[in-house]
Parts: sequence; structure tokens; C-alpha cells
Amino acid sequence: MKKARAAVCVLLALFMLLGLAACAKDQGGSDKDSGQKTDQGGSSGQSDKPDQSGTERTGTDTSESDRSKDIPNLIIVSMEEYEAKPKKLQEGTSIDLITFSDVPSQVPWNCTPENWLHENIYEGLLYTYLGNPKDIRGCIAESWDHSDDYLTWTFKIRDGVKYSDGNECNAESIARGWDFIAEAAPANIGNYNVKSWEADGNNFIVHMTAPCPYFEVAMCGNAFYAVSPYALEQYGINDNRAAIGTAPYYIAEYTAGVGFVFKANPYYYLEEKMPCIETVNYHIIKDNNTLVMALMNGEANGANVRGVENYYNLMENNYNGHVVQSYGDVGPLWFNASKVEEFKIWEVRKAMCRFINYNAINDLIYDGLGIVQTSLWATNSSGWVPTDQFYYDPDEGHELLASVGLQASDIHFDATTADSGKSSFEAIQNELRTAGVTMEVQVIESEANFTYLMNGDWTLTVGSVGFRDNTPYLPWTFILKPDALIKQCWQDVYDPELYQKMLDEFELMTTATTWDEMLVHCKQITKYEQDDFGAIGGMQGPAFVAIDYNYKNPIYYNESHSLQLYYLYV
Repeated sequence: MKKARAAVCVLLALFMLLGLAACAKDQGGSDKDSGQKTDQGGSSGQSDKPDQSGTERTGTDTSESDRSKDIPNLIIVSMEEYEAKPKKLQEGTSIDLITFSDVPSQVPWNCTPENWLHENIYEGLLYTYLGNPKDIRGCIAESWDHSDDYLTWTFKIRDGVKYSDGNECNAESIARGWDFIAEAAPANIGNYNVKSWEADGNNFIVHMTAPCPYFEVAMCGNAFYAVSPYALEQYGINDNRAAIGTAPYYIAEYTAGVGFVFKANPYYYLEEKMPCIETVNYHIIKDNNTLVMALMNGEANGANVRGVENYYNLMENNYNGHVVQSYGDVGPLWFNASKVEEFKIWEVRKAMCRFINYNAINDLIYDGLGIVQTSLWATNSSGWVPTDQFYYDPDEGHELLASVGLQASDIHFDATTADSGKSSFEAIQNELRTAGVTMEVQVIESEANFTYLMNGDWTLTVGSVGFRDNTPYLPWTFILKPDALIKQCWQDVYDPELYQKMLDEFELMTTATTWDEMLVHCKQITKYEQDDFGAIGGMQGPAFVAIDYNYKNPIYYNESHSLQLYYLYV
């Protein structure tokens, strides 16, 4: 059965919180608005869904909602610029960008958190067009098929593809590259039910032990990048000289603690992702004030900007460029019933939800620019299951406790967090203190905090290991099962019957044959968790990207928080 998917209509709208607008298209493709504004003003909301008047957003079509009205997967500053993008290299052009973090190891299995790096120097056989997991297109593979039982996948490799070092990328080299993936990241093989792989002429064939409903998404680079076997055979799996892919850019220079120089891949082949800017200089700047000054002085042309204060600094000092707001990670709040006896009681967990005013926390920490969630996962993401049960009502909370013979003063526990979570934990602490619940906060180093989480020693934690639109199943693979890496679902200690239902849905989710079938079971697990108040919705804090006006068509993926370099031009 042919699996080169027909494109689902991608809703390209302009997400410009600061009043930048251009034409957008609705689900039928008709123009809704036209014209473009370059005024920069602000708006914020204080409800669960902040007022977004004057903004437009990007999104993808689903049967459940018009996603153009809510959280975008990506941002396009100008539709006209997007459509005018050159399809060739602009020789002699360069851009200076800032990154917060060094990446001492650049091979893909050792730098997975650093999306700004690996998403621009590696790619998969397929790719998600504009970040839409329902619009998967050929990249290195020009077409693909699967058997009726979904156990054999055949990818026809495009002619003329080369790694950035000039070596040919064909079916045989991809198979050899997968041998290195199996050695360096064996979990990627097992997690996706991969049994074996082989090259047959111009076809790369993968055999599965069982169907995997998200295998195509994984082939977009989420787990399986095309890596150069020539470099890996020469240098080994942990040597940065082996960090060679087929993507639009490659690492030309690296200085530890200082930065990177990316160069456009001279062998690049795919028109949609053809690089325009020849040289990209990434400067590592960890201090926020220094970052803002570099942007203001023109020493840098763009950066992700952390913190509302830094956003206001740019705006108030008339930064000469686009400053676009998106959103950061979702922060659901999880209760560990194995550590706090009272958390075993449904009324207590629900009362905790009623005692926490996330709108007030949003105002306090983010000046109202965040989004209070109606689900554990990001609004309108693939795994989103909205509920009307996450709301603030302390009177109802006290009534819930009284119904089981408790009062707020009976609940007291310690909560440990890394320094990065201090502000949110202290805000939650203040909300609970107002209600009469005692929560003591202890701040420790990130490494020690991770050990706490892995050992299940935590009592309260914010966040999970994933929420991405193209990997909605991922959180459950890390947090649900008894031997989970960071177990966060504790129904087994107070409601084994419910826990078994969740495990049954997990099994159905991981063995489904299609994406849509997988989502049904993925969402049911979320519904079980939310209705049980094992976790409650939190906030998405604001995230910002700044880029000066000399550079056109900045496309910024909300989930990975990184600019896609191949779209930029001058």
C-alpha cells in the first residue's frame, strides 16, 4: 500500500503577538486577512486562554478543532517573505546568532536536547512539512511503502543525495549508518519495534517485530537520522569529526565554550529546504544581560530570549528587529502518592487543584504572558485532552477535604526541585500556604534532582519528559509503567484497577497500526490521569525569539525552540 501521504492542508497564519500580521489561509485555503503591520505593541491575557486579539497563529487542520486559533507549531513572520524565499544559496551571506548552551558532543545520540544544532545538521529519510506530523513528506527517500501488516517498510532513496563531506548517501550507506545507531543508541531500535534493516539496490528496507504507529514520524529524524558511515568508520561513534549528516548545514568550526560556525551544505538537494545563508555563526552567551546587549548593539542578529524581563528590555529600548512570542514547555503538576499518604485520596488531589491559582502564578512569574493549561499537554497539540476540571476554588477545596475528614493543616510535605524550577515551586508553595497546606521547598543541583526523580523520591514535580505535537505518546513511555525511567503515575498504589486500565491502553497505543488509532489510546491514558487528578494542568511560559530586520523569513518551531536556518535569507 502506497504510503507517500497526501498533504493535509497546512494552515499558514502569522503568529505575531507584537502586532505583526500578514495574510493567512483558512482550512479551505481562502484568504482571511491581508496586509502587514510592523507596529510593535503588546497584549496579554489572564484567563486560561489569554486574549489574543491582534494576533494570528499557525497550526494544522484536525477534525477536533481549528488549530489556527490556538497554540502554533511554528511561526512565520511574513507570508510574503515565506513565499518569496529563494531556492538557491546567496553567496557571501552570513548571520550571527546566539545560543545559551555549548554542545561538547555533536554526534546525534549525544546531543539530543540541543535541537538548534542537530535539527540543522542532520535529517531523516522523511520530514514533517512545517512541523505538521500529519503532513509527512519525502526527504532522502522520495517515496515509501509498507506491507499490509505494517511489518515491512520500503524506502526508495532519492538519487544524488550526498553527505556534507561529499560521500554518496544511498541505501547501502544508510544501512551501514543504522548499524552505528544500533550500537550508540540501541533504545531507538527497540522503542520503535525495529528488528532488522537492509539495502536492496536503491531501496532501504526495514523489518519490524510489531507495527509501530509512529514509525513514520521517527523516520523524520526524531530517532533515526541519516548519519555518515564513512565518518563513523573512520572516527568512531563518540568523535565530533563523525558528526556528518545530509542536512542543509554542517559544522565547519567548533571552539569549546565559544561557539560554532555552520556552513551551507554545497551538496544539498531538496528545494524546499535549500539553504540560502552561506555562513551561520553561533556564539555561546549564557548571561541574559550580555545576550540582550549583543542584540541591541548589532553584535548578534538573532537569538532565543529567555525571560519576560529581557523581552521588555528589548521592546523598551527599540530593538531594531522582530521580537516574536511563542510558548515554552508545558508544566503539568504531578502528585506522588507513594511518598505523601494524603495524595492517595482522590478528594485531596482534587483539593490541591482547587488551592492553586495558576492565573495568579502566571501574572506573578510571566506578567500574564503565559498560558494556563486546560490539559496535561499543550493546547491543541496532538495529545491534548481538554477538561473543565482544572480551576481555582479554595472554598470547594476545603469542602472536599472536609468530606474525607481532613483539613488543609493536615497536609504537609517537602518538595525538592532543581534551581531552574525554583520560581514555579515557590509560587505553588505560596498558593498552598494561603489555603493552609504546608509545602517546604528544597532547591538542589540539577544532577541531584534528576537522581531524586529517577528514584521516585520526589513528592511533587512540575513537567514531564515530553509533550511534543509529533510525539504525544512519548511521555507515557517514560512515566507510566512500573519500571519507567521517571515514574509519575502512581495509581498502582491506590487504585490498581485503574492502573491496569492505563497499562492496557498503553499496550494498545504502542501496538496500533496507524497514527490516528494510536492517538485514541494515547488520549484515553491522558483522560484517565486527568479525571483521577493524578496530575493537573500547569502553565506554558512565554518564549521569545528576536531577529533583526535584515533577515527574511525566520521560521521558528515552537516545540523545539529553534530557528530553522534553511528558511532564512537576505
